[in-house]
This record gives sequence, C-alpha cells and structure tokens, in this order.
Amino acid sequence: MTQPEPTDPGEQPAQPAQAGLKRLSPLSPFVRSWIFFVALLGITWQNLGGGETGPIIVLLIVVVLVGLIYGFFSWLLTKYWIDGAELRIETGVISRQSRRIRIDRLQGVDVVQPMVARILGLAELRFDVAGGKAEGTLAFLPLAEADELRTVLLSRRDIYRAPTASLDAANSDTAQSSEQAAPAQPAPERELARVDPGLLIASTALTPQFIALALAAGAFGVLSSLGGSFGAGAGVVPVLIGFGVMVFRRINRFYKYAVTDSATGLHLAGGLLERASQTIVLHRVQGVVVSEPLMWRALGWARLEVSVAGASSDSDDETKRGSTVLPVANRDEVLDLAQHLLSGLDFRSVPLTPPPGRAHWLAPIGAFFQSAGQDETTLVSRSGWFDRRTMIAPHRRAQSLTVQQGPLQRLLRLADLRVDSPPGPVSVRFQNRDQDWTRADLEVARQRAGAARRAAFGP
Repeated sequence: MTQPEPTDPGEQPAQPAQAGLKRLSPLSPFVRSWIFFVALLGITWQNLGGGETGPIIVLLIVVVLVGLIYGFFSWLLTKYWIDGAELRIETGVISRQSRRIRIDRLQGVDVVQPMVARILGLAELRFDVAGGKAEGTLAFLPLAEADELRTVLLSRRDIYRAPTASLDAANSDTAQSSEQAAPAQPAPERELARVDPGLLIASTALTPQFIALALAAGAFGVLSSLGGSFGAGAGVVPVLIGFGVMVFRRINRFYKYAVTDSATGLHLAGGLLERASQTIVLHRVQGVVVSEPLMWRALGWARLEVSVAGASSDSDDETKRGSTVLPVANRDEVLDLAQHLLSGLDFRSVPLTPPPGRAHWLAPIGAFFQSAGQDETTLVSRSGWFDRRTMIAPHRRAQSLTVQQGPLQRLLRLADLRVDSPPGPVSVRFQNRDQDWTRADLEVARQRAGAARRAAFGP
C-alpha cells in the first residue's frame, strides 16, 4: 500500500470536525461576567431596600435574562478541536469567527486561573505563536482538561518540528481526536526551585523601590514632627499604601511559586488570587540575567530573568510572569538554575576584566562595578552598584555584534561592544573598553559565534 507523502503542517486539508469537537465549560459565561452579575445584584438589592419595585426592577430582570440567553448561545456556539496540524476555534453569536492556530508555530501554551475560575476548578489556555504575538485563548475549561490539552498540543508541536520520519508518524493520526492522539504518559516533573512566602516578603522589603518608599516616608515624618503640619504627616499614608500595593502584587504573582523541569521545558507556576503557569522551551533561551540588589547581596539573594526567542510581546505582566524565572532565591541556587537554562554552559568560569582607568572620566562611580569577558561558548557582562546585573548570553545566540563609540569615548580611546539579541532583559555590553581591545574582542567573538552556531545547528 502506497504511503502518503508528508505535507507541510500549514497545508493540511480541512477535515471533518465531529470526531474531536469540544466545548468550553458551561460555567464560562459566568466566570467572564461575574462582576457584572454581582453589580446587578447589588443594584437590585438597593432598589428593593428603598421600596423601588417599578420599571427599574423590570429593566434589571430583562437585562439579566438577555445576558443569560446571550451567554448560553455564546457557550453553545464556541467550539474547538484539533484538525490535523491545527487547533481550530470557532466563536461568535452575531458575527461568527473561525481561528486556525498552527501547532508547529506554538511557542507556548499557558494555563491561567483567575480567582473565580480557580474556585470553580476552571482554567484558561493562552496561546503564543512564532513572531511574538498572543494568538488566542480558550476560556474556560476544567483544569484537568486544560492541562491535558496543553500536554497534547506541546507534544504534537515537538513531533511536527521533528525530522520527516516523525512527521510521517504524526500525519498518519491526523483524523484522530485529541484523546486518541495523546502521547504516552510523560516523565514526572522534577522540582528545581520553590519560593518561600516569608522570603518573598522579606526580599520585597529590601528592594530599591521599597528603600525609596521608606526614605520618602521618613522625610514626610520628619517634616511632620518639625512643622507640626498635618499635611506633611498625611503624606506618609500614600507611601504606606504604595508599599502595601507593591507587596501584594508581588505575593499575588509569586505565592507558592515553583520551578519544575518537565518533558516540554521549564515549567513555572504560582499565584495567590490568580494562578498562572507557563513553560520555557530551553532551546529558545537567548540569555539570562542574574540581578542582585544592594541589600540582597549581603544576604546572598538573587533574582533570575530570561530572554526567550518568540516570547509574546503583548502578554499581561500581571498574569504572566514575563521574563522572571525565579523572583528570589539563594545566589547559588539562582546560578545553578541559570546554568540549567543555558543547557549546562559554565559561565561562572568566564574571566571578567574591568575597563581601563580612564573610563572613570565617563563613569566616575559606575566604572568600579563594570566588568566583562568571554570564552569559547559564552559572553558575560556585569554592571550596576545599587542593583548589580550580570548578563549572560551564549555565542550561538548572538544575532549580531556591534562596536559603538561616542564623541567623549573617542577622545579617551574607549568603545563599547554590544551583543544584539531578541527583545528581552538580556543586553550583554562590554562598556568603556579600550578601543583596540574592543575591536579585537569583536573579531574573536565573531569567530566564536560562528563556530558555536556550526557546532549547535550544523554548517
């Protein structure tokens, strides 16, 4: 029997949807509009308490009925299914929309649980595709179903990106439903790090932002005590509110936060009122940043951030952790996790050298805290006194290398070497180096980048 030739995942023919067609949870309309219903209930209660039982109550009842009918048809007409190499989503009551998401272009599938959805055991799936855009959502599914669909999609994505032999195997199953196409049970996740709530609160109190708030509160307090002015004393209140908001936002994002190693990548999950999870695919990591604020360094704490190719540029930082991999942890734990993200590159052995003495004319204080270096696999730069940031990028991920020299730098025979990489927190820069050394570093880095890319991706 002749075997069908493999086709590009984006060119799969349309297939009947009946086998794998699914709907969202019937509670989805309520989760999306619960605030509206609560507001209507409050208005109704207020009017009943005031003796109003006329047209206003009738109008409210009509609005609720219309909302319930619209929500029912919205749920009934929203369907999704896996159609070969695509995830298809159909939505709309008045205006119908059909969206096709190519599975091989998925960069990430995040599971988000807002407060009400979490109480009801539901979750939202958010899809990021190549190009750094958020492609769509499925809101809301039972949590177990959302986790299962996420696993199926990520597994299929890896199959479609594999060599042709794997693609043939995937194409032979295109008519099956998502349950039939589900892979074997993945290996259990291995926890790499967990953030203690007490450490999270303590680290927030020792950030530069909190120190600035504390100084402002102290200044207002001194002015109040010296002048006896109520206005100056009242100025402390918004400062304290600001600190409270900052602490709450940090706890809300990273409560019970854990980093685990899974078959699909590095899995990040946490949150108090709204729990979210996302996965970082290791081979798309472009570089990492180890941040050590001044007060943290004395306690041996650090924070880890990452740049990922194709990461969504329009994600909501409140629901998605953005670039943060580990908000706070022991420095050695952060460095170990950074090395894991960089596929084992030993960046700690890279020799770092400071800029020449004449660089202090341009950065009288900052030059004391600047250093940089490279070896055969990695580029590293470090800068910052109040918040020391160590930027680390593999040679193979460097998109381009640029020498920059301003007018004052030309007078002092200094220059910067900049490593261009995708948008993100990582920006490796050799600042205020001797101009001759910078050009030599540029040539060495270019040769090493080419060799590293050939070794990693082939000629």
